[in-house]
Amino acid sequence: MARFVSLLFFLSLTLCCCRSQGQGSKMSVRLRNGGSPLVLGNKVELECVFSGHGLSDSGVSWMLQHGQSAPQFILFITSLGRVAPTENGKPPVRFEAKKESNIYRLTVKSFQEQDQGNYYCIVNHNQRLHFSSGIALHLPGQHQPHPISAPSAWAGAPAFPLPPSPKGLDLYCHLYIWVPLASACVLLLIALLATITICQILRSHAREQRLKLKNCQ
Repeated sequence: MARFVSLLFFLSLTLCCCRSQGQGSKMSVRLRNGGSPLVLGNKVELECVFSGHGLSDSGVSWMLQHGQSAPQFILFITSLGRVAPTENGKPPVRFEAKKESNIYRLTVKSFQEQDQGNYYCIVNHNQRLHFSSGIALHLPGQHQPHPISAPSAWAGAPAFPLPPSPKGLDLYCHLYIWVPLASACVLLLIALLATITICQILRSHAREQRLKLKNCQ
């Protein structure tokens, strides 16, 4: 019984988390040094800026997208300003990141041709992904850096299964809650039926023993 109550408590907490509404903050990426032309080999600093403080306490993931290809993960920086190791267990070599107040900064140490593309910052807050508007960085003679919106193609990217609407989020929450709860109810029903069956068998056995004792007397 205690386990069942604990399970219900856990599922209730999950429901609260799933239904938590995101903050009204908006995110954008900008060049720290303004609109000065990019120079091959120079340092480039980007800033992920929030209009409010609701999302700035969850850490930021930086992404780079080349043209219409899938976005590439650069690094993750925590709300404490620590850069998480990448897959090889080491910090990114060509990039640096830090946090000042509620602004997250990404530095490209030496901007190269392969660093051209659209840069975004992403926040995972209350089990929802929040995408910033991005900025396109290209060397002179190709494109000028300019703000862009998050590409719609990201909605279908396998690495970011973001529900398309609050209704979809509710559906996922309902499945996440009711499937384990229904399974627990089925297990409890099976245990109850097994207990009733065992009790009936024990009672029948006890009656037979009493009848045998009476016959012996």
